[in-house]
Amino acid sequence: MSTTPPPMQPPTQPPAPGAHPALVALSGVLEGALVLPGDPGWDDARVPWNLAVDQQPSAVVRPRSVRDLRQVVVAAREAGLGVSVQPRGHGAADDLAGRILVRTSAFDEVTVNVVARFARVGAGVPWGALLNRLDGTGLIALAGTNPDVSVAGYLLSGGHSWFSRWKGLAAHSIRAVELIDATGVLRRVTRDTDPDLLWGLRGAGGLFGVVTTLEIDLYPAPDLFGGKILFPAESAEVVFEAAADILLDAPPELSIFLGLINLPAVEQVPELLRGRSFTQVDAVFVGSAEEGSALLAPLLSIAPVIANLSRPFSIGQLGEVSGEPQEPSATLDWSRTVSELDAATIASLVEAFRTASYAGLSLLQLRPLGGLIGDPTVGADGVVGHLDAGFMLFAAAILPPGAPVPAASDRHLVFQPLEDTVQAVSVPRIVPTMLAAGQNLGLAFTPEEVQRLAGIKARVDPDNLFRSNRALPA
Repeated sequence: MSTTPPPMQPPTQPPAPGAHPALVALSGVLEGALVLPGDPGWDDARVPWNLAVDQQPSAVVRPRSVRDLRQVVVAAREAGLGVSVQPRGHGAADDLAGRILVRTSAFDEVTVNVVARFARVGAGVPWGALLNRLDGTGLIALAGTNPDVSVAGYLLSGGHSWFSRWKGLAAHSIRAVELIDATGVLRRVTRDTDPDLLWGLRGAGGLFGVVTTLEIDLYPAPDLFGGKILFPAESAEVVFEAAADILLDAPPELSIFLGLINLPAVEQVPELLRGRSFTQVDAVFVGSAEEGSALLAPLLSIAPVIANLSRPFSIGQLGEVSGEPQEPSATLDWSRTVSELDAATIASLVEAFRTASYAGLSLLQLRPLGGLIGDPTVGADGVVGHLDAGFMLFAAAILPPGAPVPAASDRHLVFQPLEDTVQAVSVPRIVPTMLAAGQNLGLAFTPEEVQRLAGIKARVDPDNLFRSNRALPA
């Protein structure tokens, strides 16, 4: 395997005015595409999924091969730029100034080994594509709620899956990582070749290289049951309390995500739901419809049910449970981990949501932890580790199209009622996948874990060529 990229050749098209000579040379040797500021399509190339984050990198590259990635490493070093990766635009956190943004969407391999129960997945593959390939195999992967998110980006940042109570945080399902390192070498990282680096990649993967392929574990799950259940907004307290009670004794195969949502009065929302608020329960159970229905039955009798979409489904239909938006939008977000949710805290959270709704809050979601998520023996092989807490909370204010994005110093204001409510029960840890824009990995990991990550970073990328979307604290 060659470790030295071929010399760069002059570009075949005129470069953007003011482009660094290394980027000028890069534009002539890529199999993929290079987009520079001022080029046609620049704005489309640079924007992330969250349109509230204004990314202004020095260039955007859509590589088509490992050779292209090697050339990006050379060009970045010559230009004195960093390299950040967003396969499909998710996970944006800052402006990317002084960096080359790499979109790995062309790395689209999906190979499923049913017998050995693992999959090889390219860095650009979205969850929907992998899960569709698993239909009919009786196997699942530890996916999250949105089928548009890349498998690699999700797993490398920890991954709180529908199945995490049952099998642990999703990053632990990574068997092997293939990446381009800071010297341009394609490396295969496993527990045998570099266990310390694999530990860091399981949760802080953007720090160490450009990932091209993952190999991940698959798990037998022949039957799945669940879906969305809608209740009136005023039923939130009793529904949340009933769900929390169910989870106290439920098997880890059951996950229930609880939420309050204010739906906008726009054409994309069905007319009967438009402009209204709801309590929602999204549930997934690994098992039969009979068992799943019995576990959810107390919820259906506790409050009026507006819609019950629970049913048996295949793994390829997992994204339909939450039904998250499939188009980018400008969103302000907030997240916290809490030790517990008793009746008083639930009541205060619901009231805080109603107060914050006047300031533009769109969504509050409560995700249960427990099960293997809290088992330290399961979490020892990755920095994402285990999380001994009760729930993770996520809130979002989705801005109307064309609305101005508030200044960074003002964005917290919409979430202040929630922050005040949970301050006494907050836990200083969170899965990196759930970090809000602008937050770094110091909020996800302990000081000892951050120190160990910094040591790995110094060993494999001493010049800090690779800049994660979630940085280590200074």
